[in-house]
Amino acid sequence: MIILRWLLILTSFIPAMIIFPVKRIFLRKEKKTKYKGPIIIAMNHTNFLDYFSALLSFPTKRFSVLVGAQFYAYNPALTFLLKIMGVIRVDSVTGNMDAVNQAVEQINKGRSILIFPEGHIETEGKLLEYKQAAALISLSSGAPIVPVFHNGKIGPGKRDLVFIGSLMYPDTYICREGLDTIKDRAEVFTKELQEKTETYRQFYLKNFMAADGEKLKRPKYVSFLYNFMKYTCLPGIKLLMRTKITYGGDLARGTRFMDKGMVIVANHSWWMDSALLYFVFRRVYCRSLAAKDVADINKSWSFFERAMGCVLLDRSGFDWDSMKIMINGLKNHEPFIIFPEGHMNYDDELIDFHKGPAMLSIYTKRPVVPVYIHTSYKVFKPTRFVIGDPIEFDKEGLLTNNESLERANEIMREAIYSLKRQAIAETSPSLNSFIRKTRFEMKENLARISKEVEDARNAKASASA
Repeated sequence: MIILRWLLILTSFIPAMIIFPVKRIFLRKEKKTKYKGPIIIAMNHTNFLDYFSALLSFPTKRFSVLVGAQFYAYNPALTFLLKIMGVIRVDSVTGNMDAVNQAVEQINKGRSILIFPEGHIETEGKLLEYKQAAALISLSSGAPIVPVFHNGKIGPGKRDLVFIGSLMYPDTYICREGLDTIKDRAEVFTKELQEKTETYRQFYLKNFMAADGEKLKRPKYVSFLYNFMKYTCLPGIKLLMRTKITYGGDLARGTRFMDKGMVIVANHSWWMDSALLYFVFRRVYCRSLAAKDVADINKSWSFFERAMGCVLLDRSGFDWDSMKIMINGLKNHEPFIIFPEGHMNYDDELIDFHKGPAMLSIYTKRPVVPVYIHTSYKVFKPTRFVIGDPIEFDKEGLLTNNESLERANEIMREAIYSLKRQAIAETSPSLNSFIRKTRFEMKENLARISKEVEDARNAKASASA
């Protein structure tokens, strides 16, 4: 039986990769490392082919699957196939503990467990109530649970998006006050497992085109120059700037795959910030907001920015034309990179935010993704990007009035400050000192250049008078 099982796995894995392609998106703050030891994969149940999505999402794991006893009654061929796969039979009618005990035995042998906590296939487009079997297995064996949500688009010509969450450890519920019995622990564990999976489901529905059954079309602004920069020049940033990307929340990693449009806000201390953020969010087609007066200084630079899809903002007053372009772009699922400070700032403290990014997010109901850039902007010196969880202002009940916009700016500032503290904590003290020193020098140079320009203007005005 073991030989037949391995023969089935080895012969079906490559065809499954071709016929049932999957896209894994890790929704967790920690690094994307291999899972060590047995785990319990708790996945929502959309159809009979969910097993292949799990197999391709965790290719290095050997796991046993919990299957309802009713599947054994279909035909002898299916029963024989299930036995070869090494499934664990679950009697969903009596709800006995035999399946839980067998799963614990398999975990003790070093195997992982795949379980569908709903117990039935989803037919209404929403999660069914989770059963407590996954929590009981975890509490009895000590193995952590990995919550997984996938959209169920399995088959030729489709791609199943699989959202893999952070580990949920049973120790958290064993040591929690008020949970004295295993029944209470399993009940709370199961409730929080379903809540986390529902969070992933809502994240998918709001931010991924596949939820609408549409395909993401290449935007009009994506020219040859855009693709050339994206696939050839931008990867050089990885080498020259030694980029390091970390995350400030579980959903932050998934923002780099969002294809329904978002407002990316970040601190601004160098003219290369836009290019760096193009690199960070290179998996989607991004646009950025740039100052028209700066672009008009040089025709070549102006052509380059327009070719990269930049929206040139007239800072002399309220530029309604640029605002309409960004509103329509967000509605057409185009991410925008905006620096809410409005101009470069070398200080450690953020200056007042403009209301434009908050207004765009609230009006279009698209999330804000905060990013903090921690760098000295020196070649071969490490540059760290910390990405935060998406901020949804509609959940805060904010409107497009002045009070709501000020509250939205405060939320964005707090988020970026939190990411800044994380960036400093993750960077070596010597590099932090070097970054502060470099930014101070850049600030002094800018002040000197500004003074020289002002003196030249005054001298020219005096000579003409």
